[in-house]
Amino acid sequence: MTEPTVNEDQNPLTKPKFIISAVVVALIVALGIILALLPKGGGTPAAGPSTSGSTTASTPPSVAAAASVCGLPSGDQAKPATTPTDTKWELVGKIAAPTSPTQFGPGKTEPNGLRSCFAHSPTGALYAGANIVILASSGHNDLVLRHLTVDGPERDKMLESSSPSGNSGAPSFQLAGFKLTDYTGDRAVIEYGFKVSNGTFGSLPVVLQWSGGDWKAVPPASGQPEGKQLADLSGYIPWEGV
Repeated sequence: MTEPTVNEDQNPLTKPKFIISAVVVALIVALGIILALLPKGGGTPAAGPSTSGSTTASTPPSVAAAASVCGLPSGDQAKPATTPTDTKWELVGKIAAPTSPTQFGPGKTEPNGLRSCFAHSPTGALYAGANIVILASSGHNDLVLRHLTVDGPERDKMLESSSPSGNSGAPSFQLAGFKLTDYTGDRAVIEYGFKVSNGTFGSLPVVLQWSGGDWKAVPPASGQPEGKQLADLSGYIPWEGV
């Protein structure tokens, strides 16, 4: 496995109990609260796809505007059913983020830390969701809200309530696996599995929509996606950089 290269931003998970911003309310808060407060080993892992086999069929992109903003090819439209073998990893803060800049994304990495432009494919969505969660957890919540979240009133409210990150004492996590539970060409639902520094495991669902030539996070109209503490990562396809 390729050693992670260090990104300039070295901020760990911030804000008490992982509450970094409203986008993290949508993506991370539930995971942070549950994993920080519940005893180790609690919860029951949800059943998921087997890691055997290579791919499963999926609906291809259905719109003409399938091209990515930086020209990444759409490529294979089958949902990944095994660990992506060619993944490289870069540290964003203290969290290893997956990268495949010429195939799946991020095709663009800006000096301010923004990681964007992902392939219009199930694997592109997988990379996008992971990078969005990791960026939001590493002090880049404002960038995520402005550039990697679907436009709408929920996003506007999040921008209004977004606050600077603080408190680096919260438990940190590393991406460790995934389940791509749904993919319909322009929408994806992915559950990411995490290993947390306090010895627990957890999962968090992320909803993505293809918008403006890239994958964007979809904030919930009401409520929050439920993060879960897991006894282990059984049922998740392994995917980790450290």
